[in-house]
Amino acid sequence: MTVKRQRADRTPPGDWEPFEAGRPGSWWVEIAMLVLFAACTWLSAFHSPLIDLDIWLRDFSDAHRPPWLGTLLVFTNKLGQGGILSAVALAVAAVIAFGRRSVRPMVLFLFTYGMAGLVLLLKLAFPRIYPHWPRPDPGPYADAGEALLFVPDRSELGNLGDSAVGAYPSGHVVNTLLWYGLLAMLLGAHLAAWQRRVLLVAPVVIVFFSTTYLGFHWLTDSLAGLFIGVALMRMIRRIRWGTVGLPLWLEPERRYR
Repeated sequence: MTVKRQRADRTPPGDWEPFEAGRPGSWWVEIAMLVLFAACTWLSAFHSPLIDLDIWLRDFSDAHRPPWLGTLLVFTNKLGQGGILSAVALAVAAVIAFGRRSVRPMVLFLFTYGMAGLVLLLKLAFPRIYPHWPRPDPGPYADAGEALLFVPDRSELGNLGDSAVGAYPSGHVVNTLLWYGLLAMLLGAHLAAWQRRVLLVAPVVIVFFSTTYLGFHWLTDSLAGLFIGVALMRMIRRIRWGTVGLPLWLEPERRYR
């Protein structure tokens, strides 16, 4: 049993803090992620080599996707399904909150939920059509001119409306980084180091690959989701959730301490 786990086991009822193997120190990673997101966004707004890579990778994947692999990846892609992940995280946070008699796991969950919701604002701010829009299978699909951010005009989308322009950034990739990161914070004291690494890395790799290879998102959508997700998760980990000040009405037991 590790020292960290021993400390978690001895935490008095009403006190709680998430597992943290190493709190982020420097802000350079967040700055780098935001700079990369800005660069990716800029290069996706005009016909840059990155757009040509998007088109080539979509067409190459479509031409080299055996049916069995496509079916398998559709199921593995659900590892990044926000609704499922948030429900699992809510259940885990609720059990811990009840067991520790502390509201803090639920506060951490709600904060993470809010951070995940930011991706919806980014999708509205940077409208982009999906790789297999707008024509039915087997295509032809969007060309390099149509794949840019802010193109085509929403008035040209007909009945599809806003549902056709939510590709950028990939919500699945952001969800995977945030929700599995939260699960590691909630359950990390009960996992071995290699299990935490698998929990944090494997779902991200699987979802990034599947969502791009299946043509659910452009490569640049997945990259943008990766950059934003890493930055948000590191900011969540920076907060000292065991000691951060909360309103007294959330923790009335503090009156008697």
